[in-house]
Amino acid sequence: MKKKLIIQHLKNLFHRLKIHPLTVLYFGFALIGGYLKWYLSALMIVCLHELCHLLMAYYFHFEIEKVEILPFGAYLSLHDFYFHSLMEEMCVVLAGPCSHLIIYSMICLCYQGVYRDYLLLMNMCVFGFNLLPIYPMDGYRLINLLLQSLIDLKKAFYFSLKLSVFSFCIFFVFYLRINTIVILGYLFVQQFYLLKFIPEYLRRYYSEIATLKPAKKVKLHHHLSYRRGYHNYYLLEHGIKDEKEMVFIFLKNVKK
Repeated sequence: MKKKLIIQHLKNLFHRLKIHPLTVLYFGFALIGGYLKWYLSALMIVCLHELCHLLMAYYFHFEIEKVEILPFGAYLSLHDFYFHSLMEEMCVVLAGPCSHLIIYSMICLCYQGVYRDYLLLMNMCVFGFNLLPIYPMDGYRLINLLLQSLIDLKKAFYFSLKLSVFSFCIFFVFYLRINTIVILGYLFVQQFYLLKFIPEYLRRYYSEIATLKPAKKVKLHHHLSYRRGYHNYYLLEHGIKDEKEMVFIFLKNVKK
């Protein structure tokens, strides 16, 4: 039974696996330029990082939308991310950075010389790069989830967006090089995707409040605010209202 389940998961993953066209182009350049080994080594480190995200997502039964192999790494898209508990989502995000401890140990045990030094450098660079507070990096997601646990859901997203754009501008100024144009271009486009994603997500989330798993913790608000991880109540002029009764107001307030 377990073998059949594993085989089914592998089949589902294969159907959701996509390779970005630029990845094939980079592969060709690396082959022609004679540095294919180094390129594939760096790409493998990023893919192992993403694999740990994937395994943790499977453990918590997230819905896998796609896994895309990019020229400089991989990207895991989860259809129901931000709809599980904050703790489960935090574990999925942290699985990536924590994977570099395992990768570091593997490199030290299996390789020597210049190649080992290169792998260790790449491992450190990937670790640091993923902790940048720029969408869609792990650093952004960690900050966003922490903010969601402390403040209103809508405010958490828009504050994270401002931080992401600000951080990208600094990163752009200091790291604009010929060999970083593709990465910077990708991150630039992602900021616009995030801007579009936020109102779409908020509408979807507020619409599904009635179907979400009831939270054990209770939060009483005196103003329009929504905290994830709590069952929210609102003290209004005509009495106390449940979060399910506030859905229309939440939806109306999405673009304000």
